[in-house]
Order: sequence, then structure tokens, then C-alpha cells
Amino acid sequence: MKKIHYLFLLAALVAPQACSSDRSGTPALSEGEKLFFTDDFGTFDESVWTKETHEPGWVNQELQAYDPAQVTVGKDGDRTVLILTAEHRNGKIVSGRVNSQGKMNFRLRKTEASIRLPKTDAGLWPAFWMMGDNSMEWPKCGEIDIMEMGEKAGIANGTSETWMNSAIHYGNSPEDHRQEYHADNVAASLQDGNYHTYTLDWTENSLTVSVDGNLFHTFDISKMSGRYDYFHGDCYVLFNLAVGGAFPGITDADGISALKEGEKACMYVDWIKVY
Repeated sequence: MKKIHYLFLLAALVAPQACSSDRSGTPALSEGEKLFFTDDFGTFDESVWTKETHEPGWVNQELQAYDPAQVTVGKDGDRTVLILTAEHRNGKIVSGRVNSQGKMNFRLRKTEASIRLPKTDAGLWPAFWMMGDNSMEWPKCGEIDIMEMGEKAGIANGTSETWMNSAIHYGNSPEDHRQEYHADNVAASLQDGNYHTYTLDWTENSLTVSVDGNLFHTFDISKMSGRYDYFHGDCYVLFNLAVGGAFPGITDADGISALKEGEKACMYVDWIKVY
């Protein structure tokens, strides 16, 4: 991890308000919490984040190509934010994806991010998630999906703005892939043009996901669960805005109502914190 971010451990002890003072909605530290890492995206820090490049269909039947040009840092009102832009142009779809693999990783910590989502219905698939930072293939490396939206059940039910998914993926090989997932409607739209906070509280025995401080779901990763070995190593963080694919159940660009030819859609990340 970049040394400047480790300094926040000390800063958290003497000045918990060390985050940029123009941030709105940044949570205060609870008693006993110490800040391990933070990024409020004043710039794009290449020592922490990598912009990914992938062809369409690389995974999950997704329609977009991932292009580093679709990842920027810019203004959203008075906030400086990470921007992942999906764009449908000249018959092609491009979007953005970043990860902190090999640069910033952790285990058994609390992490949260403040994100403003685009309207996903139908076909956009934003996600905030984590993968094991190790040499093991998927899913043995372990995957934690904190927040995903745009799933086909929400599209079918007309609840895309409130239907959220969280999941864990594990197993000894792709053929042995196992998953536990939870999908449900939250109380109000998460695509209302406002920033919402998505939290993972990772302890020895559980992975607990919350939205704006409200419990969404808890996954059991205790030794008795059979999942313990998959979720006790260091993980890295990913943010991405996919278009189409198996999750929304749309594999033809003509079915993407949320991103027609000539249109753009953005996912904005205001900050991420790890305690």
C-alpha cells in the first residue's frame, strides 16, 4: 500500500477529521475505530488503483469493453470523485473498471464507500466488491460482492432502483463453484441521484453488509460454515460499471434501454474508507 495512506493510521489518532473538509456525508469514526486506509479521490492514485482493459464478453457475457479512458477523476457538484463512464458510441459499448490488486489489500476490517449510481433499468450493472489478493484461481481465491444492482429479477419486478444483491463466491475450482447470495428490496431508491454508503463489516465469523447504516445481510464464514478458509486472507477492492451480461440477463445491445446509442451513464465514487 502507498505509504501516504498508512499515515492515516497516525492521523486517525490525532485528527480524525483528516479527510478533506469539503466532503459531505463522510461518517465520523466510532469509538475504538481507527482509520487504516482512505481515498477521497482528489486525484487518481496509481499507486493504489489500476485501470483495467478487457474486451467485450471477457466475463459474464458482458457487452462492454473496459477502457482506461472511461475511468477519470472529476467534479460532481462540489465533490471531487472517481467517475466510471459507460458509453454507447458507434455501435460499441465501453466502460470503466478499477482494482487495487497488489497495491491495497486487507482482511478482517470494515470497509465502506460512498457511491452515486446511475439508473440501471435495463442493462447497467454497477458493483462494489472484493477478491482474494492471492495466487489462487477463481473461485478458490474468494469473492465478496458488497453491492450489485441491475439484476434481472429487479428488472422483471419493476424494482431496479431498490433491488440490491450481495453475494460470496467460493470453491476449490470453477467446476466446484459455490455461492451464497442475498437479494432484496431496500427501503428507498438507491438510484435517486444521491450518494449512498455501502458497508462491509468483516469479522472472524461473519461478513455483514449494510446500506446507509441499515443492515442488509450477514454471511456466515465461521469454521462451522465450511467457508472459513476462503474468506480469511487479504482481499483487494474493485469498482466497475458493467453493461449487459448474465446478471441483468441482457446479452444484446438492443436490449440495453439504460444506454442507447449516443448516450452515457456514470457511476460516481466519492470516497472509500477502511477501518
